Amino acid sequence: MSGDALATTTSLCPTCLERCPGHYERRSGSVYLTRECPDHGTASRKVWGSVEHWNWAGELGPEFTSEIGADEPLSVDNDHACLAVVEVTTDCNLSCSFCFASSGPGGDHLPREAVRDRLRTVKAGGGPRPVQFSGGEPTVRDDLPELVADAREMGFDHVQVNTNGIRLAEEDDYAQTLADAGVTAIYLQFDGLSADTHEAIREVDLTGTKTAALEACRDAGLSVVLVPTVVPDVNDDEMDEIVEFALEHVDVIESVNFQPVAHMGRYEEHDGRYALDDAARALASQVDALAPRDLLPIPCCSSYCQMATVLQPADGDDSDPLPLTGLIDDEAFASLSGVVDEADWMELLANTKTGGSRACSAAGCCGLDLPDGSEALLDSVLPISLTGFMDADAADVERLDNCCISVPTADGDLVPFCAYNMTTDDGDYALRNRNDWGGRTAVDAPLPEPPDASEQAREPPAETDGGREGSASECGPDCCGGEGR
Repeated sequence: MSGDALATTTSLCPTCLERCPGHYERRSGSVYLTRECPDHGTASRKVWGSVEHWNWAGELGPEFTSEIGADEPLSVDNDHACLAVVEVTTDCNLSCSFCFASSGPGGDHLPREAVRDRLRTVKAGGGPRPVQFSGGEPTVRDDLPELVADAREMGFDHVQVNTNGIRLAEEDDYAQTLADAGVTAIYLQFDGLSADTHEAIREVDLTGTKTAALEACRDAGLSVVLVPTVVPDVNDDEMDEIVEFALEHVDVIESVNFQPVAHMGRYEEHDGRYALDDAARALASQVDALAPRDLLPIPCCSSYCQMATVLQPADGDDSDPLPLTGLIDDEAFASLSGVVDEADWMELLANTKTGGSRACSAAGCCGLDLPDGSEALLDSVLPISLTGFMDADAADVERLDNCCISVPTADGDLVPFCAYNMTTDDGDYALRNRNDWGGRTAVDAPLPEPPDASEQAREPPAETDGGREGSASECGPDCCGGEGR
C-alpha cells in the first residue's frame, strides 16, 4: 500500500541499517517512511501521527541541507554539536525492560585516561561544550567524582550525570560529593509516580528511591532534570502528574524531558513506538494549560526530533500555569528561530539567566512587545521538552547528518547519538559494530572483553577552545535531550 509522496531522503534499511533511498508519504492521515533495500526489499513504517502536524512542524523548524556522500561516515558537525554524551561504563545496577544503551549488570568501566581521551575529542571538536556522563549507570563507578573533576579541570563548565538515582538515594552525602566535584545537574530517570509504572519499565518499584534522590539533590544544591521514558499503555497517561510534580518542586527541578519510547535496544516491537507528535498531543490533552501548538519545534536540529514549551507556574490556587510559547505566534517564532543562536535556545530551555537574557534581547530585535520583567520571569519557569530519538523505523540520514547530540568514540570522532544506539529489527547494533564503536554487538549478546591498554594509547586530539561564536559551553544542561534510557 502506498500513499501520496511528501518528501524524499536517504534512509536506512531496518534489517541491515545500510543506506537506501527513502521517501515520506501520506497514508490514512499519518506520515510513513518507506525505503527500498536491494537485499531486504521494501519496508514502510509510521513515523508521525498527523500529516497536518508534520507539515506545521516542518514550516517552523530550521532549514538544513545535507550533502553527505553515499560512503561518507556519519558524524556530528563541530559547530552544531550542543551536547556530548560520554559513556563511562557498560555496567548497570538495573536490568530495565526498556533501555537502548548497550549495557547491563556485569559490564566494564572505561579506563579513566580513556574517558579523558573522549573529553579531548569533544574539546577538539568545537570547544568545551556541555557533557553528560552516561552508561550504563555512571554512579556504579566509585571514581565518578574524579572523572567530573577531570572534566572541570579541562574547561568543561557544565557536567551532567545521567542516573537512575539509586546511589543518590541510598548513600548519605553522595549528592554533595558530586556537587563538590563539579556536577552542575542531575539527569534523573523518572518514569512516573506509581509502583506499577516503575515495575513495568524498570522491573522494580523505585517510587521511594526517586523522591529520596530528589531530596538529596535539593540538600546538595544540585539542579535536576526529570527524564520520563513514555511507553504507550504503561505510563502515557501519567505525563500530567509528572508535570504537576515538577511544578511543585520547581525549586530543584529545572526542567522535564519526556522521551517517547523508540524501537531500539530492549524495546523490540516497532508497532509500539510512540511518535513524537502523538506524545505531544497526549501531553497537551492532559495538561489543561497546554494546547498542541504550545509545544514548538526546538530550532536546533530537525523539527521532527524535539519539541518544547516553557511553563510559568500558577500564581495562586485558582489559576493555571501559563505556557510562554503562547505569547508569540507562528510567524514571530519563525523569526526568532533564525535570530537566536542554537546555544541560547538551549540555555532558555534549561532555565538559565543567559538564555533568558539573550532570548528576550532577540525578541526585541524581532519587534515583539514582551511584558516588563520578562527576563526575571524566566528565573521561575519550568521548561518542558519532548525528545523523539531516531530508531531504525524512522532512520533518516539527512537528519542524522544534522544531529546536535554527539557521542565521542575511541577513534576521535563525534558521531550522532541515535546512530550510535540504533538497532536493527533483530536487535543488532549494526552501525556500532560496523564502526567498532564498542559495547554489545546485539541486545541479547554478552558484553565484550574490557578494553586493553591499547585503547588508551592512541594519540589524543589537540585541545582547543575553538568553536562557533557564542561558545558551545553556553548550551543548556538538558540541551537536546541527552539520554534517559
